[in-house]
Amino acid sequence: MKKEETLLKELSLSISKSIYVKWYDLFLELFKKFDYVIFDEFQNLFKINPEILYAFQHAWDENINTTKLIILGSYVGMIKKIFTDEKMPMFGRNDYLLRIKEFSLKESIIMLKDFGYNITEALEIYSITGGIPKYLWLFENKKNLKKLIFEIFIDEFSPLKEEAKNILITEFGSEHKSYFSILEALSGGMKSSSEISDISGIPQTNLPKYLNELTNIYEIISKEKSLFSKKSKNIKYAIKDKFYNFYFQNIYKNFSLIEFMPEKALEKIYNNFQTYMGFQFENISKQFIFENPEIFGFTPTTIGKNWGKVPYKKNESYDIDIVAYDETNVVFVECKWTNEKVDVSTYDKLRLRSEYINTGNRKKKYAIFSKSGFTDQLINMKNSNNDLFLFTPEDIERIYNI
Repeated sequence: MKKEETLLKELSLSISKSIYVKWYDLFLELFKKFDYVIFDEFQNLFKINPEILYAFQHAWDENINTTKLIILGSYVGMIKKIFTDEKMPMFGRNDYLLRIKEFSLKESIIMLKDFGYNITEALEIYSITGGIPKYLWLFENKKNLKKLIFEIFIDEFSPLKEEAKNILITEFGSEHKSYFSILEALSGGMKSSSEISDISGIPQTNLPKYLNELTNIYEIISKEKSLFSKKSKNIKYAIKDKFYNFYFQNIYKNFSLIEFMPEKALEKIYNNFQTYMGFQFENISKQFIFENPEIFGFTPTTIGKNWGKVPYKKNESYDIDIVAYDETNVVFVECKWTNEKVDVSTYDKLRLRSEYINTGNRKKKYAIFSKSGFTDQLINMKNSNNDLFLFTPEDIERIYNI
């Protein structure tokens, strides 16, 4: 990120032959001189020096012209803070606050299918890129996944080799190494703050600042509570941004190997990909439920995860991939991204785990998402049980009608 003096000089020379010594004078001149003023990555002004926003606010309030001001920023949390936090100088001065979202799961699948990928391949690519159009377009020329990972992330001139690192160093500044350690610790799956501390080496007492900013300002990670848990501190964190999750799990963690032995790095990353997909398939299934809430015969008001200790067994833990419920119904969901068909034992285990949870008088339902389908025995059981739902990638495609 540029120094304040350098940025003020560059902006001054972009609109005038003189150099302004005060931000207020620069901003006032901008508003007087132009009908439309657009600031990209506006949050960087705040990060360079919070006082700049006070000068900006003063100039904006003094402006008597009909200037249209458009503010752009990559991080929704920071932009919202600047304009909606009553302690901030620009509080209440926005007429519109528009969040430009990434493509939905359905929209991303449609785009990838147009490129020629089947539904399974589309889900794998989506787990790498999320719904960011810029990244999805890099997969336009259909090839096998292994070759695509090499060309897009590992090759010497690959477009996304350092993309995440460069973006986040700009955002995090001199403290980026601490943030990176946390993201690397979180990549691949949910973890508690004590687990993050153990893996990252950052003392647990220092973590709240970083976790709060990554959650609420940068919105890269999510804070999850075990649903129906009576323990208020039963909290875990996860990277919700798929691109950053893939990057820190596979690219950042293996960057030295990528630099010196790219082919070996590719083998390592590709061999780990199905494990990575196991966790991402949970997120994909959760998004599918969000986008198709009627598939269980009711509309869930809450969707999350449950984990805890097995009753009467102190050293044995369990988790349920997805739990979705309303006032009268609850569905327990298991997600399997393996090359084997799911059998009845998975259903039996899911039912057993559901008994560990007190859900009140809610009617229980069960669902299993499987990459490779189901055994005939489980399919027959589903056909005679209205409270059991089975989904494959092809079912996702069919329900989306694409």
